[in-house]
Amino acid sequence: MRFEKLNVDTNKRGIWILYGLILGVVLIIIINYFISMAKYKVVDTTKLVSSNINYKLPDLTVLGIYVKNGEEYKYVEQLPEGNYTVNESMSYCLKKGSNEKIKNVFEYRADGLYIGINERGTRCKVYLDKEMTSKDTLVGLYKDSLSVTEDTTKCPAFDPDTGQVKSAINGISTVSGTLLCKGYDDDGETYYFRGKAERNWVKIDDTYWRIVRINGNGSIRLIFSGSGRAATTGTETMALTGIKFNSEYADNAYVGYMYGKPQTKSTGDDAAYKATHENSENSTILTQIATWYNENNISQTVKDKYIDEEAGFCGDRTPYASSYGGAIDKKNYGWSTNVTYYGSKVRVEYDKKPSFKCPQKEDLYTTKNSSKGNQALPVPVGLITADEVMFAGSGYGSDYNNYSYYLYTDSVRYWTMSPYYFDGTRSIVLCVVASGHLGWNAGVYDTYGVRPVINLKANTPFTSDGDGSSSNPFVVELN
Repeated sequence: MRFEKLNVDTNKRGIWILYGLILGVVLIIIINYFISMAKYKVVDTTKLVSSNINYKLPDLTVLGIYVKNGEEYKYVEQLPEGNYTVNESMSYCLKKGSNEKIKNVFEYRADGLYIGINERGTRCKVYLDKEMTSKDTLVGLYKDSLSVTEDTTKCPAFDPDTGQVKSAINGISTVSGTLLCKGYDDDGETYYFRGKAERNWVKIDDTYWRIVRINGNGSIRLIFSGSGRAATTGTETMALTGIKFNSEYADNAYVGYMYGKPQTKSTGDDAAYKATHENSENSTILTQIATWYNENNISQTVKDKYIDEEAGFCGDRTPYASSYGGAIDKKNYGWSTNVTYYGSKVRVEYDKKPSFKCPQKEDLYTTKNSSKGNQALPVPVGLITADEVMFAGSGYGSDYNNYSYYLYTDSVRYWTMSPYYFDGTRSIVLCVVASGHLGWNAGVYDTYGVRPVINLKANTPFTSDGDGSSSNPFVVELN
């Protein structure tokens, strides 16, 4: 079956089809269809399954599109913008002279409506439902008690034009309850939890997670927080313990979640930097995380149906000569044993202006199934970033000790995926320390805990009886 893309022409309400037959005489047949129907034309073809069906405009006589508005469906002449799904139980086609309804012949995609039907005189109706975004889902689960806070004393203010925070974050957040703030990432608006976040718990099978944020693409970002029970402190909040970020450390390459081949001499351009960070090798921590993921610590149903592979995970390796930032210099820094300061250090320690945006495509870790990022990850799992930790309520150094925000785990240090510094002899990646702030101790060869981060698709279904608390979390439906 071939699915043909159909678009609505809003300039006319009838379907006019012109047949030209030249056999010495020109015969013109004008067919005036139902006034309430829209005009369609084939603008593209896409094969969705193996058999081919070829048809042209005259084969399809009537197609009506109805969009749900409240409890009713309203006829429309223009394909609606946004995320929609076809209501398969209501949508159908009727072959000419038959009352038997043909189902499952429509597919609604981001770029339009596709149909697979080939018989002349077929009449069709398609009913579209607005697809719930994860934000819609969460608000519904919270029974309308969750809203985005605009109070800049509680949430950092963003510049909507640049997507960056307007001023430095010079304090921690210990706000009780469930505080939801708005920011911007590479895909648009993101909604993130800040402070104690007492109702951001999700249960997947027998594992427990905390919602970090709703990504700009609508997916839900979660950080691991227990197996068998909802853990708030100690080693139970970790999926793995005693894990090195990288076993190797004596080169800039090893700050990476993935990395390339260490370089020993300059090439006069940024080729050495590119080779160092080309994402051909897995870090020690990624190897451990991939094993954990593949051992079915996450339900196979969730892997198959609900893991989002578009959002990605940012391990920013933007190189600077100074801890204060300045000009990006890939010719002289970020490779070999050149002392290098990385983007996260500049943002969270010096500027105190974290960001949800990922500055470099090669540092946005995604799988081969993604349409963006470096498409290099073996599994769709990452770690939290230093920037996300700061937005959650902490920051770099002891001034940002926070014992009550939701990422605090008491006595256990755990890794972020944010490169910090290469000091000439060792690679250093930021971690969350026992007192809740961002810091570091020795280097990537040190052993800390691991809290995997995953992204769930925007349309992931949840049971309706949870309230997001640790004792009654939102539960992903495994059907």
